[in-house]
Amino acid sequence: MSQRISNREPRLGFTLIELLVVIAIIVLLMALLLPAIQKVRAAGEKLRCQNNLKQMGLALHNYENSYGYFPSGGEGTNYTTTPPSTAFDRHSTFTQILPFIEENAVATIMNLNYYYTDPAWPANQIAARTVIWTYLCPTTIRKDPVDSQGYGCVDYGATVYCDIDPATGLRNKATRVDGALHIRFGSIQQGKYGIGSTIAEITDGTSNTIAIAEDVGRDEASKSAYIDPVEGGGRRLWRWAEPDNGFGVSFKINNNNNPIGGPPTCPWVNNNCGNNDEIFSFHPGGANVLFCDGHVSFLVDTLDTRVLRKLVTRNGGEDISTTEVDY
Repeated sequence: MSQRISNREPRLGFTLIELLVVIAIIVLLMALLLPAIQKVRAAGEKLRCQNNLKQMGLALHNYENSYGYFPSGGEGTNYTTTPPSTAFDRHSTFTQILPFIEENAVATIMNLNYYYTDPAWPANQIAARTVIWTYLCPTTIRKDPVDSQGYGCVDYGATVYCDIDPATGLRNKATRVDGALHIRFGSIQQGKYGIGSTIAEITDGTSNTIAIAEDVGRDEASKSAYIDPVEGGGRRLWRWAEPDNGFGVSFKINNNNNPIGGPPTCPWVNNNCGNNDEIFSFHPGGANVLFCDGHVSFLVDTLDTRVLRKLVTRNGGEDISTTEVDY
């Protein structure tokens, strides 16, 4: 009995249906994995940001060990005027701590007798155009680490005062009080930059008082309320060398964070809106802050503003219970 021999060759590859099934499985797996990948990425960015602040915390304490007081926050309050007004240091916190974050090459060419843009000392401009990665949060939406003139940017700032009303939780300029790194008005003498608080003056406790907080994404569109003393125009508060990158805390954490750019009633370009001189981050749910004792915490953006005031003030005499703050 003869056998029938087929001339058909064995089928190679997938049929269209099989290919569609494989693609569908891959898409499903990607959909399941993407949120996990995003969470891992967000956690990594948050950790990098916290590490930046920890480096600054070590720098603040090494600075204090050297001089007996913390550096100034770049600005502070002149209480001799009615109402109290803002006074500026010649240099920012971030300029003052350069030697303590292993940026000696930048620090040594800066002459602190001159403002960073003063043409009388061109080396200051060279130094201020250096990118200091410790001063940049990985979540920033700013496209470049430098601005259009090449100056290095910053995503953090000293919390130099607070004008949140302790009773209402709303902004009230009459209730303005100093933060830990405020500049002492009139302390710039004999060509020296200003000074901040001593540890003894932070009577609320260094573990209960914020020194530096995130203020991520400020850029050249951000408007300052103050005039640059050398170049004119608004101060460039997005630069690490600019003393105006210190700020007062007037509103809740991550205020006006939706939509990106802020609502029409309070666009981020305006002072005290979104990331323009307030505690602000792009980490989900809150922002990182550095306390005066050197520890870093993540404060949720639902934190009561009256509690936030307690954490900014250095000598308010408030009791901060662990139940009030969600770290």
